[in-house]
Amino acid sequence: MQRFGLSNDNLLFSEYFFEMDEFETQVSLFITIAILAAFAGSKAIYDRYRKSFTKIKVVVVGAGPIGLTSAIIALRSTKVSKITIFEEKERNELIYTSYQISFDDQSIQFLKSLGVDFDNIEGCWKGNYFQTNAGVYMQYILEKLKLSSNKTACDIHFKTRFCRETLKDIESIQGRCLVITSDGRNGQAQRILGLNDFSEQYSCGAFGTVAAVERADLREIPTPEIRVHNLNFDLSAYGGSAPEANGTPGFSLKIFGNSKHRFISLAIAKCDLPVVKALRTILDRAMMRNIFLKCFNTYKLSSEPLLSESYALNHMKYSPRLFEIKLSQRSETVAYFDDCDMFVLAEGEAAAFLNFHTGLDINPAIRGLTSLGRFIEMITVADTEHAVSNALMYKMKHSEQLFRDFVKNGIREYMLT
Repeated sequence: MQRFGLSNDNLLFSEYFFEMDEFETQVSLFITIAILAAFAGSKAIYDRYRKSFTKIKVVVVGAGPIGLTSAIIALRSTKVSKITIFEEKERNELIYTSYQISFDDQSIQFLKSLGVDFDNIEGCWKGNYFQTNAGVYMQYILEKLKLSSNKTACDIHFKTRFCRETLKDIESIQGRCLVITSDGRNGQAQRILGLNDFSEQYSCGAFGTVAAVERADLREIPTPEIRVHNLNFDLSAYGGSAPEANGTPGFSLKIFGNSKHRFISLAIAKCDLPVVKALRTILDRAMMRNIFLKCFNTYKLSSEPLLSESYALNHMKYSPRLFEIKLSQRSETVAYFDDCDMFVLAEGEAAAFLNFHTGLDINPAIRGLTSLGRFIEMITVADTEHAVSNALMYKMKHSEQLFRDFVKNGIREYMLT
């Protein structure tokens, strides 16, 4: 009888092939994993390599203090290949700008981190504040841009007004581009570039009024500001109220500007005191002019000459009534246009501005620039819609926080304390 079955030899042979199949499967699996790991590793290396060498071009519209500071930030970024600046004024007109700017300690520390050396800028110190003429600061930054242009190309076009023809040139730029508009509250670059024109106003919780006077016979010497608090005014001669009783909150006075161009600002927290109501409703230019005149002559620097009534009558410009201090904020300050791969960002007074003058107005704008370096890094390597949205959200949140902080604390910090 024949029996059918597997002998021991057959079993060993079968087990041998089974073990070989299992070994080959494991080898194939190992090879597959190794290939996938190598691919993932090489992709990560490639992504890091690509991101490290990806560059962006930056265009700045407006060569004022904020525009030029933006250019310095871009110049220090390893992600920027070229910077182009458009400025409507001539260079000499720019650097002979006579108004004074005053940097607070936070702005000073940030600017120092950008390589700004205040020891090489003509100005004066008072506590933690540094005062200088805007033109002096701009000339210093222009020289820094010139000295650093051998590392990153930086072209400055003076006497060039930003217009639709300029926009066509920008849109023809190969690769990604960031356009920073810093042409002031009345600039047209934002509208031309496609940002929403709509602005919203927010009350800063205070009333104020401002005067300006030019002393034509004096030089433009940087001058520290003067602050005085709890002032009250007797308006009985003008049909208004007598001075408030002691202990009633009064006005805060600030005298600032260089020795030739002097500014006088008065502010008070929103209230319904009779003197406040009178100064908001009575339209008597002589009354307001005399208030400014007496404030200046009483609290000016001892080295300054007095202002005469006749000089104030002919040379003082001022707001005739007390008004509510408000911050105007653009509803859209940053955007991305994918058809031309262009980011647009508004900075300085192109993004928000005050209807009042504190002498420290440049500092909120400097605060806005503290996030610019990180924003440039984010948009340079943003290769997905999600990454682009994250970059836009990052800048918008930073700007919104600054605006809210200023509305809540700005006038109190810059005028009332």
